[in-house]
Amino acid sequence: MVNLKNFLPKLYSALLILFTLSTMGCYTRPKKSGILDFMNISNFVSYLTGSSFPLNVQVNGLTNSGVLVVELASTGEQLTFSAAGTDSFSGYYDPNIVYTLNIITPPATLPTQTCIISNPNLTLTFASTTFVVNCAENWYKANVAVTGIDSTNTVDLEVLNNGTELKMRNSNGTISFDVGDGLPYDITIGAVPTVPSTHICQVVTSPANGTIAGADVNLQISCLSLMKTSVPAAGSFFPATKAMNFTFSGPVTGCVLDATGGGPPYSAGTASGSPGITYVGNTARVAPTALPWSFGALTFPLNVVFILTGCKDAVALANGGATISLNVKMMEGDVYFISDTSGNDSNSCTDPSDSCKTIQTGVNQCNSASVCTVFVEGGNYIISGAASPISMTSSGGVRLVGSFDSSFSTQDLTGTPTRILDNRTVIQCPGTVLSSNECAPITITASGMAGDTTKAHTIQGFSIFADESKPNAFAIRILNGDANSYVYIYGNYISGGEGGLGVEDATGTRGGIYLLSSRSNNQIDTNVIKGGFGALSSSAVYSYNSNVYLLRNRISGDKAVNDSHSVLLVNFIDSLVAIINNTMNFRQYSDASVTSQFTYGIRNEESTALIKHYIAGNTIYSNRATTGSNYGIYMLGSVATNAQIANNIVQAPGSNGICASFNTTPSASAIFRGNDLDCNTGKYITVGATNYAYYCSDGTFNSFSLLCLVGNTFLDATRGSQNFTNTPSFNGYPALQPWLALSPANGGPCNIAFGGVETSAYLNSFDPIYKVDAVIAAPVTRTTSSGGTTPSGSAGYSIGAFELDDSGCAP
Repeated sequence: MVNLKNFLPKLYSALLILFTLSTMGCYTRPKKSGILDFMNISNFVSYLTGSSFPLNVQVNGLTNSGVLVVELASTGEQLTFSAAGTDSFSGYYDPNIVYTLNIITPPATLPTQTCIISNPNLTLTFASTTFVVNCAENWYKANVAVTGIDSTNTVDLEVLNNGTELKMRNSNGTISFDVGDGLPYDITIGAVPTVPSTHICQVVTSPANGTIAGADVNLQISCLSLMKTSVPAAGSFFPATKAMNFTFSGPVTGCVLDATGGGPPYSAGTASGSPGITYVGNTARVAPTALPWSFGALTFPLNVVFILTGCKDAVALANGGATISLNVKMMEGDVYFISDTSGNDSNSCTDPSDSCKTIQTGVNQCNSASVCTVFVEGGNYIISGAASPISMTSSGGVRLVGSFDSSFSTQDLTGTPTRILDNRTVIQCPGTVLSSNECAPITITASGMAGDTTKAHTIQGFSIFADESKPNAFAIRILNGDANSYVYIYGNYISGGEGGLGVEDATGTRGGIYLLSSRSNNQIDTNVIKGGFGALSSSAVYSYNSNVYLLRNRISGDKAVNDSHSVLLVNFIDSLVAIINNTMNFRQYSDASVTSQFTYGIRNEESTALIKHYIAGNTIYSNRATTGSNYGIYMLGSVATNAQIANNIVQAPGSNGICASFNTTPSASAIFRGNDLDCNTGKYITVGATNYAYYCSDGTFNSFSLLCLVGNTFLDATRGSQNFTNTPSFNGYPALQPWLALSPANGGPCNIAFGGVETSAYLNSFDPIYKVDAVIAAPVTRTTSSGGTTPSGSAGYSIGAFELDDSGCAP
């Protein structure tokens, strides 16, 4: 209440304002720029009263001319009523304080009426300034039965009668309001329960208001609501191996699963196996007759929507009758989540809110029964101390996918990258002996998959770095395995060490990927792969007695003491090797300081001639060798290679450049066709000590110009023709993304744009892969003779890693 103590300062302020105005001379209407434009009498009143409010009393139903006396407890002031009506206590009262009203004298005149205060304890606000007193001869109950509140809830449901009388409860049961005979009731809902999730409550009885007519009335409120599902939020990942559970605040029946065709999103009701709904406790379980989920010819991941209608109990429809709709990203197999910032390895890893901290903990959840996917939030995951290196060995297959935001709804390799760095001590990983104790933060062994291609070990969406302080270290190792199992490495930045910190060991071999005696099918596709900076030998990819399929990658060796390789192949046993549509040595192309004694695009050492050996559609650059040679393709070994070498650009500038070198003349089944060799001041092709320095008109190479007229001594005209010796034109590239170098520019030679030969007879099952070029994210289908001058005898495919349909090429 406003009293003398707080009124005098305000009165003084008002007088001061009046005095100030009175001394301003003749007052005129204020201008828009003046402060008085924003002041009016209501502002003054609000200031003087401190936004205080009146306190009112409303009496309903008093009809017997009796006297009702009520009293405001805080002041003792009384109001007297002899009939229904409204009156106010004197003065103004401060808001947000609880004021109490008591009945001092009830009406005594016959017929006797009983009066009840609906809201005896009133919190004064702008919207609530009135006590309500109801009087009646007879009183009845407005009973409100409440159902559907979750058994774990601790937050009150607020139920109001006539907007003033408030009663609360936090569990199922009945709330009763006393209502006088002939007086109105109107049941509404205020705040609702929020544990374990916000309830949707509704007054089921219609109408929810009326007038008491000599009897109790019974009404119903239902708070039956969906509390949770098997995923933490819409758009989450969901494993195809699990049923989708919808858990309500009470038991339900009658749910109908939508089965509308079309998509995406694809309705869960259209899945194979006749999906249905079963009920256990408060949960509606949605699943096909036999898990896992499948959608005919569609392959995972899929955008799937679960739509439920009709879920109800005996009282009402759940969620107020609203349709329940939930979109998920359905994944094949089980799904786990890793977060370096919010995860804990004691968690289950099964959803983002219960994520684990280290990647290996998530991988350990996977089992041999089926493939699983481990999603990794962006951040730095350092393999050091208690953080174990990552080992992927499950025969069910592990899909490791990185660079997600904290909600795991968006993958962004630039905005939220996941970096894996090896930083173990020499005791934890010495790295002193290659093929024995070399270091790597990730090791993969693929075995026991029995030819099931869905059970591949997959790595996608990471930046992975080897420990450059160790002599022998790689970012990824692929070891052993069997021929009926699979590894798939796609869309990563894989580095043998960036250099620049002065800690680089210069005594061993470091690189991006090391394959050792791996007989599994190892597909490495659309990655940036770089060798170790400052190593004795820098090898982006080092494959020893292993099957390896390098497709559409940006591969480069780096600065080295001795040798720098994009690809180093060593095979003492037959292995399947496919190197298709890659660019090589972007580091040497973009940075003149990246030197080594010898530089190689592909270095191949064969002691057993590989039966299936494909090198096609690559753009290979080799430069910066200091004392040795720049080799584009270097085929070393005592056996005659069967390699199918077609449609590659090889550029090795300088007098020490050798585009292609063979230790032994290739076999009768080998081919060397459709290649462009730019080694004009060096050597095109050498075989042993023989230099095939002369380019013949049929696209073959010979050791002496006159021999072009009588025959080709490198390979016959069928297997070694249709090659070119043009200088390619390359586009520029972003300074911070040198791996985007070596893409062809328009206006270059037509022989490169359209000189490629048909490869279907040479590449076998890899030919469809060759026919889609190396453009990141949007590879281009290779076309024949599209828009320019096609050299005679060629099929019109572009030579090199990229398809270039250049109608303005130079003939």
